[in-house]
Amino acid sequence: MATMVPQRSTASTSAERTGQPWAPLQACVDWLLAGPRPQPDDIHNELLQQRTNKTRTLVVAVAASLLIASLSAALTGASWAYAWVLAEIVLGSTRIWLMMKALAKAKRDRRAPVNVSPIWAGLASVVLISAGCYQCVASGVMPLILMAGIGLANLVGGIASRNAGTPRYGILLICILTLPFAAATILSPVPFLFIIGLQTPVYTAGMIFLLLENHKILLDLHHSERNNRMMAHHDLLTGLPNRALNQKLFAEMLDGPWPDAASATSKLTVFCVDLDGFKGVNDRFGHATGDAVLVTVAKRLCASVRDSDVVCRIGGDEFVILLPDITDGEAAAVARRIIARVAEPFEFEPAARVGASIGLASAPRDGVTADELLSAADRAMYEAKRRGKGAFVIHRGAADAATLVPDAAAFLPAPRMTALAG
Repeated sequence: MATMVPQRSTASTSAERTGQPWAPLQACVDWLLAGPRPQPDDIHNELLQQRTNKTRTLVVAVAASLLIASLSAALTGASWAYAWVLAEIVLGSTRIWLMMKALAKAKRDRRAPVNVSPIWAGLASVVLISAGCYQCVASGVMPLILMAGIGLANLVGGIASRNAGTPRYGILLICILTLPFAAATILSPVPFLFIIGLQTPVYTAGMIFLLLENHKILLDLHHSERNNRMMAHHDLLTGLPNRALNQKLFAEMLDGPWPDAASATSKLTVFCVDLDGFKGVNDRFGHATGDAVLVTVAKRLCASVRDSDVVCRIGGDEFVILLPDITDGEAAAVARRIIARVAEPFEFEPAARVGASIGLASAPRDGVTADELLSAADRAMYEAKRRGKGAFVIHRGAADAATLVPDAAAFLPAPRMTALAG
């Protein structure tokens, strides 16, 4: 059945499917990047991509950690401090480069697999900062200890902002930063320094709650945007793409390389489907039954086409189906399935019977634009209705007439396939 839901395609998911030896590690990353509740694939991907838009926050965080390391080297002259400075320069520049690369990739294709390299780089950076701040407390230099505490507070605030889309990962980073520092201050011989250590877990809990609240706000925004997109581009009754999205899908499917002139495969075949007898069902059984018929017919249409095909409702009882890369013979087989499925009785009202008349047009034979193809398919559909309904007509086709559904609804003539000369 054709589907319109974007599918998540991540390196971790691929690793699990192919059984790579590092799949358990990738499964761990998947868990870290997931939210408290499962989300649709498109929203999950948007939450992951949200991190790539916080480049300024990342630059400030890298500069802040490098400043702490540099002041540590200046105040202590210790070898560990100089090693920290060198590591910050290498890791910080790597993180910025990876983030810019991920941002450029996200702009090119928002459905592209999410690169986990910045995730690992961020984790390594936090471990490095946490170890350096622990050494600041161990040095016993009070200005250095206070500077480390203030720096950690700033970094934790940035983490709560940048990682609102990935709360588990953000919580892990916050804990790695603050808890070792809290332990170091509690164990320090410096008088009264343990007070900072006692307050740090409370501060940590507060930032975690803030992160979770930010995640909820961000999630609500994404769901609202998703619902708005659905309402703007999908039919509210059936959930199928509407006329507006249909035009966009036309442009996407007509883009790219076209088959050779000698090829039997069409770049795109268009079905115009109109229900036979639907007005009578509406008048006899009421609009509620008519709506139920439309919903059921939409499901039957989706079940009758290929996964790559798209079913749209453009208004009333009219549907348009887009079938890329298909031959006339394959398209005819799909049309037969559709006519047979639509003519089946409805469980909720067996007396409500409808049929389907279908017009087929293919690119480039019948046109190279959406308007040309829709016009050709529409003419073929009206010709199918004129010739007795419950049939399909291929525009400018050369197929022979044939009976398609011998057991079609009794009130419809036996469906046929004919060719309409352009």
